[in-house]
Amino acid sequence: MKIRKCLDSVLPYVPGKSEEEIKKEFNIKNVIKIASNENPYGPTPKICNLYDNINYNIYPDNYDTKLREKLSAKLGVNKSNLLFGNGSVEIIQMLARVFLDPNDNVISELPSFSSYFSEAMIQNAQIKTIKYNSDFSFDINSIIELIDEKTKIIFLTNPNNPLGTILSKEELNMVMEKVPKDILVVVDEAYYEFVRDENYVSAIDYIKDYDNICVLRTFSKAYGLASLRIGYIVANENVISNLEKVRVPFNVSTIAQKAAIIALEDQEYMNQSIKKIHKTIDYMYESLDKLNIQYIKTQANFIMINVRKSAEDVTYELLKRGYIVRAGFPLMDNWIRVSISTLEDMQGFIKALCEVIK
Repeated sequence: MKIRKCLDSVLPYVPGKSEEEIKKEFNIKNVIKIASNENPYGPTPKICNLYDNINYNIYPDNYDTKLREKLSAKLGVNKSNLLFGNGSVEIIQMLARVFLDPNDNVISELPSFSSYFSEAMIQNAQIKTIKYNSDFSFDINSIIELIDEKTKIIFLTNPNNPLGTILSKEELNMVMEKVPKDILVVVDEAYYEFVRDENYVSAIDYIKDYDNICVLRTFSKAYGLASLRIGYIVANENVISNLEKVRVPFNVSTIAQKAAIIALEDQEYMNQSIKKIHKTIDYMYESLDKLNIQYIKTQANFIMINVRKSAEDVTYELLKRGYIVRAGFPLMDNWIRVSISTLEDMQGFIKALCEVIK
């Protein structure tokens, strides 16, 4: 069999070990997973009876009609400006299929979300990256310098994953003013609900004025629906209509659609979850400052910590103590990404971290 050569350099996504695996491997009773940026408080309890009255033998609504109506009203966009996916990762895949020919290129930050790179590689496209500055911001001018006649997509994560930093309104203005109108700017706002910085602006505000910008969002993070896999894109009608051509029919389950609607209707529950997470982030800042451990102030629901030695080694030692964190980010060999869980969980994590790095 002849497998496409481009797949030689594409690595499959490798999730962290499950809690049960860790318990068996290290013979421990309690495991705290703080590696995947999940909401520790889960979704609104109002979805508890979600599985009642589901016609399991009937395909989902292919147009996501009720969810589309609810979300378009909330965001103040037309229903034709929306498309839903099996997580925002599926939409990234659609974008690559629509816009990228072999030898085209994409530009993104490094480090950033790995799916931008893998989906580009699968399309035989090239990757150009901008690196972070000493203050962990990104040099927006370098994006413009990397653009050539083969550039098709610019991926920007705002807030950035894994750094937790943001592009300010001024920086996003600069991007849109300088990027040619035939290049698509994709702004991934998976963590926008957690932002506290007043200099932040959502790229949804730009869609009416720019045809070449689109926004990715998800119900996996702040809304706590990670297991149901549902995300969406906001874009102009031309982009949406072409994404529809490559979208898998019935790609969002009936249960996911219904859960997303209920989650949107209970904004108070989500807001309370975010307040708790913000309080715990402040606790992390205070604790790490006392320990003189470097970290990056975050606008998301995770925090990057400089452990001053091999992040892989520290990750393993934390596993032995029942804490699953994430390491292995490009250009950040001594850093771990820690998702924000409950205050009690993070207090335990700080104690374990002290043991490991000393």
